[in-house]
Amino acid sequence: MKPWRDRSNTIGYITGGMAAQVDLLRQVLAQLPAESKSMLTWQAQDGKTVSVQCGDLCMAQLSSAGLVERSGKSTWIPSGYAQEWLENGDDAFLATKLHENVKFFGELLAAIGEDVKHSDLLETAQSAYGLGWNSVDQVRRRTGWLRSLGLIELWGQRVVRTVEGDNILGKLDICDPEDASGGMDHTQISSDGIQLDLGDFAQLEQVDLRNRRALIGYIPRGNASSGRGPGETSLTPTASIRLLVEMLGDGLSVEAFRERCSDELGISRTSFTTMMHALRHTGLIEQTAFNFFAPTDIGHQIKQPDSEHLLIAYLHSRYLFFGEILNQLDKPSTVSALTAVAKEHYGFAQASNGEIRIRLSFLQDAGLVERVDWQRFRVTSQGRAFGQALELQSPMDKPPADSVEGEPEGDVDAVQSSIVDELQLYGRDGSESKAFEAAVGRAFAFLGFHSEHLGGPGRTDVLGTAQLAAQDRYRLIVDAKSSGNGIVAESSVKFDALRDHKRKHKADYVVVVGPDFAPRLKNWAVENEVILLCIDDLVTILDRHSGNPLPLTDLREIFARVDTFKDDLLEQYGALERRTALMHRIISLSFQEATDEDPIAEGYISIENIIYALRREFTPRPSAEEVGEVLAFLSNPVVAALDATKGRYKLLDSPRNISMRLRGLGGTIKTD
Repeated sequence: MKPWRDRSNTIGYITGGMAAQVDLLRQVLAQLPAESKSMLTWQAQDGKTVSVQCGDLCMAQLSSAGLVERSGKSTWIPSGYAQEWLENGDDAFLATKLHENVKFFGELLAAIGEDVKHSDLLETAQSAYGLGWNSVDQVRRRTGWLRSLGLIELWGQRVVRTVEGDNILGKLDICDPEDASGGMDHTQISSDGIQLDLGDFAQLEQVDLRNRRALIGYIPRGNASSGRGPGETSLTPTASIRLLVEMLGDGLSVEAFRERCSDELGISRTSFTTMMHALRHTGLIEQTAFNFFAPTDIGHQIKQPDSEHLLIAYLHSRYLFFGEILNQLDKPSTVSALTAVAKEHYGFAQASNGEIRIRLSFLQDAGLVERVDWQRFRVTSQGRAFGQALELQSPMDKPPADSVEGEPEGDVDAVQSSIVDELQLYGRDGSESKAFEAAVGRAFAFLGFHSEHLGGPGRTDVLGTAQLAAQDRYRLIVDAKSSGNGIVAESSVKFDALRDHKRKHKADYVVVVGPDFAPRLKNWAVENEVILLCIDDLVTILDRHSGNPLPLTDLREIFARVDTFKDDLLEQYGALERRTALMHRIISLSFQEATDEDPIAEGYISIENIIYALRREFTPRPSAEEVGEVLAFLSNPVVAALDATKGRYKLLDSPRNISMRLRGLGGTIKTD
């Protein structure tokens, strides 16, 4: 039998009648194996037919109790014990297995005494077994299963054990309340039913808290048209995160993961890119090989039942103004009020209603926050205890000074990641147009332009200037169009106004950035010499630019080709990436040659042998001119990577030192 801590906190519900769960389960399991996207149908207690997508039912309702499991990529099958029950037809066997896999199942049966109601059982679950339930929903689900198994009955509001219930109770190993709630140390919370080893999450320093990431970003919530029952039109953020990590298994290629997300959550290719960026930055998944991702250790942990509090503690350690929300809800508060507090007292300048809502949703999933009415939220007693156990960021007495607009500074990866977060969040929030304009301005500054966020009537949103010699200098204006539904409408782009802005600012090129664009806009844009740039394409450009920056002079030629802008730009980045890959391989070959004890070659390798060694690694094969350019660069005394002697090359330094030298050279260039 599983230890208490390993048993599921929840048990699912199959639509069709609370007291008919066993019969409904039998109908469902008889249709497995089945693919996630296939539809399962069964007859409800009232005779009506119910249809639900297989993946939705199995993941959200049946997997937590171990009734089903995944086989292969997207096929669901009965678990071992569920298959055995189908074959033996023994409901007592099923009851025993549910007790072994679900908390407070047999324990509920044992807690039934004289004149016991659902509210009494909830009190027992909370006080004796430390279960953080805020309603009788999970109690009612358990009594529904027990009724369908013939082990209890409802007499009005009273819950009564049957003779069969008495008989099976003597055969169950009931968990003692002390065993369920004992064994915690000083790093655990033990108030109001919360039990969690916080470990390092309770030891954060103020500097760590201030330096947490700002934006969580896009968490998909599933396809609302997939046949879920009332009130189940979307996944909660916690369920979504768990499902995504679960779908990765022990690791998948990006393409395989994209297909699985499309099959099971209806995520488009565009949304997948946005989701993947956010999921990577949670730290719950990591890249383990080229285009291959797998869950991290913490990712595997949050897949387990009852890990909601662990997930909250972890997210608090990574994101600004997370656990701090709990200290702001002693009195009911609105999302807008919390957003203002985040900006004014916690340095969360990028805070938006959307970001605060996603935090509140996670906290609600964990039972730490509850909704008072349509607009207001408050902390629960569990949330108050949880907040006391966390190390929280100290509020500032004065609001942070507004940042001075200019080019991005700091670590390249961190700056790029911050810009991408803002583009993806604000670009799909129609109420955050100013924040989106600022993010677009930062994006073009990252590409090397002197970027000014203007905005306002009669002015362009962003003015970018390539600060080069007079004959090479050029300007572009950028119009930032956010959209709540992900599509910029035809009426939102005013080509006449763009022409006026172009003339007023003496610009050479016009760019409109948005999540996506109505089909006819794309044709009109070419006719008006306007580049339409989707957010996801801009994100791709920023990603490739961070590793292989394209010169502003080359960018100018590409901006001039409106109809082929994207293809030409990506082709240029591909050429730069090819050159970087050549340099990497040439240094590797030189290192191998240098460490090979060959008294004849003496560590040297010819350009012909280099080309021969690389011929199968690159398509098309590298030319002598391509390889020669890289060798000339690496042989330059400033780089000092290779020694060139009569057409042969020898390694002069360790690859690590070469890398450090190149980074050091870059660090000497003033960027502001």
